[in-house]
Amino acid sequence: MVEDIALNQLLMKTLLDDFGFEQDIANNGKIAIEKLKTGSYDIILMDLQMPEMNGFEATEYIRKTMNSKIPIIALTADVTTVDLAKCNAVGMNDYIAKPVDERLLYSKIIGLVMKPVVIKQDQENINGSSMAEKLRCIDLAYLIRRTKSDPKLMMEMISLYLEQTPPLIRLMKQSFRDKDWISLYSAVHKIIPSFSIMGISTDFENMAKKVQEYAGSQQQAEGIPDMVLQLENVCMQACNELKEEFNTIKNTKA
Repeated sequence: MVEDIALNQLLMKTLLDDFGFEQDIANNGKIAIEKLKTGSYDIILMDLQMPEMNGFEATEYIRKTMNSKIPIIALTADVTTVDLAKCNAVGMNDYIAKPVDERLLYSKIIGLVMKPVVIKQDQENINGSSMAEKLRCIDLAYLIRRTKSDPKLMMEMISLYLEQTPPLIRLMKQSFRDKDWISLYSAVHKIIPSFSIMGISTDFENMAKKVQEYAGSQQQAEGIPDMVLQLENVCMQACNELKEEFNTIKNTKA
């Protein structure tokens, strides 16, 4: 975490501690670079305006001089088009506005850091048994933390997702086919918050936001049909995985 204001440092430290994430603090970009040379990190939360070396300068050095691809999220109190364009130009992966939204921060960190977990399953076929590999799309770390591992509450949250998601997916597909933009906008809007709650990659959350934007304007339609299909696939896979989680929690509880 690269931040020069003590109060902001304490606030961010409290959030990251609550997430269960270990962290180091650097007061400016120059100190952050020195830490990167000697330590190993998964992600950088980078303030933009700092003394000695600001966030833009530090990110440019990390990308061009150090040739590092470490994910960098910009922290900014002043979200402007100019700033966001500059963030992108120097190689930042994402940004979040101050004051920081806790759920959004967690979602962005997980989306950039989380590596897919390969689950191996025995699968019977006519020739005997073979191994099938499948990428897991959910990560319940956020849900576990928010429910304090309460099995009853977790089962209730999972049940609500399983109840609401398939009808929303059907509505999304149908309204897209029918060019019912108001219904499409509404369906996707209701789906979006569940991505971070169930630990689904922010790639799909961003995809859903693009579909939502398209529903609102009907402009820049390129790739939208494929995005609708991908959203359907990932949500249905999440439902299948969550059914398994639900049964596991239920059996463990029993």
